[in-house]
Amino acid sequence: MRLYHFDAKGFTLIELVIVVVLLSMLAAVALPRFLNVTQEAEVAVVKSTGGAFSTGLLIAKTKWELSSNKQAYLDMDEDGTPETIFNAKGFPIGISGDGNTALSDINNEGEAGHDACSEILTHVINLSGVTVIPADANGKCSSGDFCAKAMGNNECIYTYKNSKNFIKYKANTGEVLYQ
Repeated sequence: MRLYHFDAKGFTLIELVIVVVLLSMLAAVALPRFLNVTQEAEVAVVKSTGGAFSTGLLIAKTKWELSSNKQAYLDMDEDGTPETIFNAKGFPIGISGDGNTALSDINNEGEAGHDACSEILTHVINLSGVTVIPADANGKCSSGDFCAKAMGNNECIYTYKNSKNFIKYKANTGEVLYQ
């Protein structure tokens, strides 16, 4: 009688089942933690952008106060054209194309107001790597990191990626709220 000797190479079925079960259990534990970290990261982006915007508004107001005649138009992005429009209290409310004529301000209804809100945020602070898109006529954005909407009454809302996290700018007081 002849005996055959096999050199087993690979895994048995039971070993594969055990590995799959262990990986499934690890995934079940790790996935909720990963999702929580993602939500915390989104909140951190909104808070840091909101804080930078608030600081940028204070700098803009200081620049407006230091201007010799409290001009309505100032060059905030240092490109040579005074295009940021300020209210009587020194807070940005709109954007001009040529420094003389207002293209839109945040009290405009619809897309013009949304565009003004978007431009104010991008003129007040340098948002490297973060995109701000004005909402369309339906108040929606299909891309971008922040969706800018004019709410009337000199207010803008910047919603982060269609989430519940947002930045709210009240131009009458210069107040910036974020959550």
